[in-house]
Amino acid sequence: MQKTLLRLSAVALLAAPFGTARANLVLVGPATIGGTGLGAVNTILTIANTPSELGCVSWNGSTTVEGATLLANGQCTGTGDQNGLNQAQNLGATGVTSGSNFAILFNPAEPGNDAGVTLNTMTAVFYSSTGTEIYRASTTQAFNFSAIDAGTGNSGYEFILDAAQAAALQAAITAAGGVNNVWVGLAVTAGSPGALASNGAHETFFIFNSGIATVVPEPSTTALLATGLFGLIGVVRRRRKA
Repeated sequence: MQKTLLRLSAVALLAAPFGTARANLVLVGPATIGGTGLGAVNTILTIANTPSELGCVSWNGSTTVEGATLLANGQCTGTGDQNGLNQAQNLGATGVTSGSNFAILFNPAEPGNDAGVTLNTMTAVFYSSTGTEIYRASTTQAFNFSAIDAGTGNSGYEFILDAAQAAALQAAITAAGGVNNVWVGLAVTAGSPGALASNGAHETFFIFNSGIATVVPEPSTTALLATGLFGLIGVVRRRRKA
């Protein structure tokens, strides 16, 4: 019976919906990276709370450029809602070693009773050392998130590249001469009613190596898995009695 249950459990785990697979930037789910405060993590963008929030950070070859929206050439323009630390990140300095372990953590640090945050679009742009865009990847749908108020730099929602995009980024990194010659910027662009619509505090984005994250299963996924396992146990017991 033990072997049968183990096999059935493995099937249930493989069938559980751990994340979407049809996006350039894939939502993994809630995750913890263990930092505390903006200075302890690789902060790329912090956006102040407004009814319609916009933010953009790019790299021009010598310094970070801040703005509201992203141009076709990969540079930011306009006046955004940045608040706090905003800095294009050198990929090597973030601990990222390849396209396959590049990750973004979105930390909506909202007050306790806030309804949450809507993230409509997000684009990561990668640059050569001279500020030329060499690659970009975007989300392809809007996401509604519950607030996470567990300390800035500690917890949030993790995004990674899907397999095809990770391979494409790795090719760009190799052509640029390695991760130390690549910078990354981030644009959270306008939508309806805004790129980020919330009534709470600021929203912050971090760049990190996905290998350091501890992914927290969503309650719905855990409940579904538990229900499936209990059902499978019931089937095994009925067969034994028969």
